[in-house]
This record gives sequence, C-alpha cells and structure tokens, in this order.
Amino acid sequence: MQITVVAVMCHALGAISQPVCREEIVVKDDMPMQACFLSQPALAEWKEHSIFRGEQWTIGGIKCVPGDYAPKDRA
Repeated sequence: MQITVVAVMCHALGAISQPVCREEIVVKDDMPMQACFLSQPALAEWKEHSIFRGEQWTIGGIKCVPGDYAPKDRA
C-alpha cells in the first residue's frame, strides 16, 4: 500500500508566542502502515539533511496517510 509520510515542521519566531507550523511530505512509498509509525529515527536523519535542519525548526508531529496527500500550508 502506498503511504505518504508527512512531517509537521514548526518554527519558533521570537515575537510570536505560538510556533508557526507547516506540513512537509517526507516520502511517498509502498510500505506497511507499521513501518511509517516506526519511522521517527529516519525522520530525524531527514531533518538534518533538509532545509529544516536548524535548531529553530522542530518536528511537531508525524502523519502516516494512506495514498496521496496534499500538505496544508499551516498545520
């Protein structure tokens, strides 16, 4: 089954009390749903090699969505 792994990336801005979050598709691939739920170590590695590698970005959540998924601008 095709699963889309979505990371909710949050950026802390100094003047705003709540972080600004956005969804980013990490991978779309054929995998069992359980593999997606166990993907946290792989997401940490993905973050280190992405535009979100700075300390101001945090992974606010992970979604495992069957099939195609269109990310929302703000999560």
